[in-house]
Amino acid sequence: MKISFFNINAFAFRLFPVLLLFLAGACTRPVIRIENIPQNTPAGSRLFISGNFNRWDPGDVRYTFEMNRDSNYYYTLPNGFGNLEFKITRGEWSSVETDICGYDISNRAFNYRQADTIVIDILSWKDTEPINCPELTIVLDKIPENTPENEPLALAGNFNEWAPDSSSYLRRDAGTGKYMIKLPRKDMDRLLEFKVTRGNLLSAEADKFGYEIEKRQVNFGMVDTLFIDVENWEDLIENPRDRVTIILDKIPGETPDNAEIFITGSFNGWYPKDNKYKFLKNKKGQFEYTLPRESERVEFKITRGDWSKEEVDMLGYRMNNRQYEFGSADTVHLTIHGWLDQTEVKQPSYTVVLNNVPPTTPPNDNLYIAGSFNNWNSGQRKYRFTKTDNGKYYIKLVDAWRSIDYKITRGSWRSQEADEYGLEISNRHFDYTGIDTVEIEVMNWLDIPRFDQQEVVIVLYKVPQNTPSDKHIYITGTFNNWNPGDPDYILNKNLKGEYYITIPRSGNGIEYKFTLGSWELEELDQNGNTIPNRKYNFGYSDTLKIKIDQWEL
Repeated sequence: MKISFFNINAFAFRLFPVLLLFLAGACTRPVIRIENIPQNTPAGSRLFISGNFNRWDPGDVRYTFEMNRDSNYYYTLPNGFGNLEFKITRGEWSSVETDICGYDISNRAFNYRQADTIVIDILSWKDTEPINCPELTIVLDKIPENTPENEPLALAGNFNEWAPDSSSYLRRDAGTGKYMIKLPRKDMDRLLEFKVTRGNLLSAEADKFGYEIEKRQVNFGMVDTLFIDVENWEDLIENPRDRVTIILDKIPGETPDNAEIFITGSFNGWYPKDNKYKFLKNKKGQFEYTLPRESERVEFKITRGDWSKEEVDMLGYRMNNRQYEFGSADTVHLTIHGWLDQTEVKQPSYTVVLNNVPPTTPPNDNLYIAGSFNNWNSGQRKYRFTKTDNGKYYIKLVDAWRSIDYKITRGSWRSQEADEYGLEISNRHFDYTGIDTVEIEVMNWLDIPRFDQQEVVIVLYKVPQNTPSDKHIYITGTFNNWNPGDPDYILNKNLKGEYYITIPRSGNGIEYKFTLGSWELEELDQNGNTIPNRKYNFGYSDTLKIKIDQWEL
């Protein structure tokens, strides 16, 4: 086919308008304008654009926004054409923009042919509280058993002038059976104060003793779902809350007829002969005393007026302090087995029974009890269990020790019992109190995992109240060379507001701790001391539930 000069010119003439459009698009330099950012954006923050044009580098200084006199942020994109995908950050992916309730968003998209100006709003940042989240779901995880079925459950709070109406009623979910309500955010005030009621404040929720509770408080944006427990109702408390009557059902026969008997404890400085706390005889001839409430919990003992005449257990040993929690019962019945000055010490006999052992227990292995009574010999023949026809194990200890520390083994400390996570347990402890059978369960063996496991989910079910809202919680350990601020190991939040992370398997086990990004901000125990490394062995549980007591702030 022969192509003439005129044909080429005609083709070029037809192509020219298309080429002009292409070149016009290629020369377009769109402007991105950020008009609104969250109020809790840290002062002095620099904003960056990151996308498919700079390998998604979140802190590329070449792509920094500038603030103009109108207080808006501007960035002029380079020449280009086609589709653009991007997100806005404050320099790191841990501070990338999110939706209004703090959840990840899809990449923003733009085509060079669409417009020359892109106007956007930043709704929230990943590392700050989502202060503009417009809705909160409240779920009652637990309600009292005596809750009337025919009465509505409703919220009273600062959103309805503490007067529940039909819009404040909780509905019962058909699937879970739990009561729940969704509350929209009505104004700029983030703080929601409320109580759960059965229609009005006269039937409001109460604490476990039946007393009025403080107003519940939550900020919109902290979580999207709040799970709460209702302990009691103010008008339906069943147990008396302010006193408990203590009755001595039985006292030793050798007790002198004219004996005076006293209760002593944390409420009177442990003075053994305080006339204010002396028992009197009731109509049945029993010693009786009504103790008023001064605290939620008390510890006490019974005496005949002197510590040389305090109560003892049935073997003649001094007893541990008795304990009582107000509200648990209105009357406590006690038996006094003996007095220190009148009872001879005896040696007990009892049987230790293993009701359950792990299904992984080798059928031909022997089981042993080892402890303070045999110098912790892990496989002493004298202390080997006998297996019964029903699969249980038992051993009888004759003329034994009133108090022992012990563990169960399969003949060595390498094969001792373990906890639910496959870790070595603390020593078991037993004090003889007259019970002749001790029933226990062995959950796991230290050397035999239950199943093949490739990852573990670690959940923080409780963190300190002063956990900074502007900081991430990190996990660090043997799996990341103990880097306390590794961005790959930042914990996320689930629907309950709990922090969690999934750790893949690396060897048979891991050691780890939690930080707020550095070793100067690591977790501490409840006394403010550095904790030992946490440990976990794979193969025993797919989820760990952990509490953090304090931070080193």
